[in-house]
Amino acid sequence: MQSKNKSLLFVHIAIAMFGSSGLFAKLINQPSFVIVCGRVFFSFILMFLFFKIKGISIKLNEKRDYLNVLLMGIVLTVHWLLFYHSIQITTVAIGLLTFSTCPIFATFLEPIFFKEEKLTLKNVLVAVVAFLGVAVVVPMSDFNTQLIRGVIEGILSGLTFALVSILERKNVKQNNTLVISFYEQIVVFVSLFPVFLLSEKNPFTAHDIICLIIFGFVFTLISRLLYITGLKEVSAQTAGVLTSLEPIYGIFFAALLLGEMPSSREILGGIIIICAALYSSIDSIKQKSKI
Repeated sequence: MQSKNKSLLFVHIAIAMFGSSGLFAKLINQPSFVIVCGRVFFSFILMFLFFKIKGISIKLNEKRDYLNVLLMGIVLTVHWLLFYHSIQITTVAIGLLTFSTCPIFATFLEPIFFKEEKLTLKNVLVAVVAFLGVAVVVPMSDFNTQLIRGVIEGILSGLTFALVSILERKNVKQNNTLVISFYEQIVVFVSLFPVFLLSEKNPFTAHDIICLIIFGFVFTLISRLLYITGLKEVSAQTAGVLTSLEPIYGIFFAALLLGEMPSSREILGGIIIICAALYSSIDSIKQKSKI
């Protein structure tokens, strides 16, 4: 297999794993804070061992980078809690599709952080289309408080992830992205461990522990390694556009493994949201290339 095709395959596999990570919210019978805390616990320990074996330094370039990573870790904690809880109280499809508004939020946030990027009427119209898609996804026949909360949390998870991505782009350009991820996960764990100790949770089963280990090792560390390896031959712009496939992969595997078949509303709304997000991503790439 040619090097570029192999790299593209790595990126696709990584994105499929990113999209499928939402299934663990249904597979693990624990509150979202336990799922997130357990995920990063196994991930950053294995990541540390990987750094030691490979001789990779975990030192950041500048002191202020540690403060930036602290901020990003806190926002990432909020993102993951919102995302997995949204799926727990609704469905994988609704959680993923509402999260897919992330690129739309990015187009509104980028002009705040990067003065050379401007908000246009086109951006606003794309955002309107995306949120019309969200309205289509919500089944009016089952319009209840839990559903509304799940949709709102899914949208807020998209907002917080967009913020994390922009903060990473702005503040830590000179550092290894895997090392940044390592520190972010430590912040997530430290933030949630007191909650883990003090809050009520379900008794742990062997199934829960095995799922958390797989989640931390395969769907967090390995997926990240595949993605970063793939970026050596695949442009970040191409990879960014491909991330629009995340909800498609996630919904497919949720239907296959959990029996959560998407409704016609979710399919139609999903197409609208994904198309709007894809257009927003491509347009953002074009605008950056002109700068």
